[in-house]
Amino acid sequence: MREIDPADGELFDAWYAVFWAGATADRPAAIVATREALASSLTSRNGLKSRHAVAAFDGVRVVGAMLFEYWLESNLDTVIVEIDVAPADRRRGIGTALWGWARSRAAGEGRTIFQAGLGMPTGFTSETWPGSAFAAKLGFTVENVEDHLVAELPWTGSVEVEPLEGFRLTSWSGPCPEEYLQAFADLQTAMDRDVPTGGMTRELVPWDVERIRARELRADKNYLALHTMAQTTDGRPAGYTTIYLPRADPDAAQQDDTLVLREHRGHNLGTHLKLANLKQLAKHRTTQKWLHTWTAETNTAMQKVNARFGFEAQEKNVEYELELPVPRLRPAARAVVLDAQDRILLMRFEFDDGHVVWAAPGGGVEPGESLQKALSRELSEEIGLDVPADPTHLWHQVTVAPGHAAGYDGVINDYFLIRADAFTPAGTRSAAELQAEHVHGHRWWTPEELRAHQGPAYLSPRSLPHLLAALLADGPPATPTFQGL
Repeated sequence: MREIDPADGELFDAWYAVFWAGATADRPAAIVATREALASSLTSRNGLKSRHAVAAFDGVRVVGAMLFEYWLESNLDTVIVEIDVAPADRRRGIGTALWGWARSRAAGEGRTIFQAGLGMPTGFTSETWPGSAFAAKLGFTVENVEDHLVAELPWTGSVEVEPLEGFRLTSWSGPCPEEYLQAFADLQTAMDRDVPTGGMTRELVPWDVERIRARELRADKNYLALHTMAQTTDGRPAGYTTIYLPRADPDAAQQDDTLVLREHRGHNLGTHLKLANLKQLAKHRTTQKWLHTWTAETNTAMQKVNARFGFEAQEKNVEYELELPVPRLRPAARAVVLDAQDRILLMRFEFDDGHVVWAAPGGGVEPGESLQKALSRELSEEIGLDVPADPTHLWHQVTVAPGHAAGYDGVINDYFLIRADAFTPAGTRSAAELQAEHVHGHRWWTPEELRAHQGPAYLSPRSLPHLLAALLADGPPATPTFQGL
């Protein structure tokens, strides 16, 4: 498992194919971001959210896809995870392995609250839908449920509604006109406070003009936004509604927010807002056949409005949450020792449960030790190699899983690059002392041998062949890169 670069077109195509297959299986009404929209989102700089595409590999084949994201200025305890495995590859532990990567990365970021959402088609229950069963197995609980509703396009229905009095409606496509910007930001803040979220952990951040403009720039790459805003006759904001028309999806448009401020309810304002925005949609729509929207089960007023427009429930959108304690992780320092032929030195670890792992030399950091002092001590004891004054810090590996360090929930391994002439490792510890710590010998590996290795012994990190190839091709990273198991 490793994070992938969306700019690598061929690899991202393979990742997206798995992501799409897993997300749409048995879901006729599934809405999945297009390949172009998702690639754009993952590669665009966003000061509010960090998003990562993670792949699980069986050899060179992508068999699992995960989106891992977290907010940067708010909700600092939270991560959002979506895990997808194509039906043909399910029940092989792929989803569980990706979940382990997510737990490890979250621990590295100091985050303990996990959130996830999934679509459950009509006819399934939480016991019979695979995604729900998987979430329950991991310990997630249901915190909010929305109906996923769909109406046919072009919309040809009619809604009887009394003339609108005391309000004026303004519609626009694309960026918000400057004169409405502050009012629109205030309405967005009100929407965040008003929308039902059940028991989901949410830290609300007020919208301002700058944040609205930044979102518009990001969204415009992949969507045409259609807005209608209601104001009182004296100019006070009263409500709004939004439809997103995807630029690359020929089938589906998305009815997003609809809000009427509490003090202005009871005038059919939500209906008038939707009617006006549907007129906009008719002007801009190309081939889209369906209009999708999502409404909380508890939002009876909006449920009634949506029913008037012909929306019908197709599935449930179920939001899950799981909070875990901060894991106890054992820190360790390890060396990526390369000789003049680019061979890497690995130690053979044999564990009581029968597992064999080839891992870089090094070991645990003692209380009060720096990483470099620990690395110097461990290499002296294990292989008899001196550590240069300032070795390059390559990778930061976090693994939250049992069995990696007695008395701990997992390990943190920091890897440093050391170039050396080929030598026969011989440290200050005897063979018996090393075996007491599960070390049973060593081996120099060529990059080709690493790539050809198929087990049964594991490599650590599992993606070591790829990591070494990237290191030799591109040099050390500017900053240490995260690694999972």
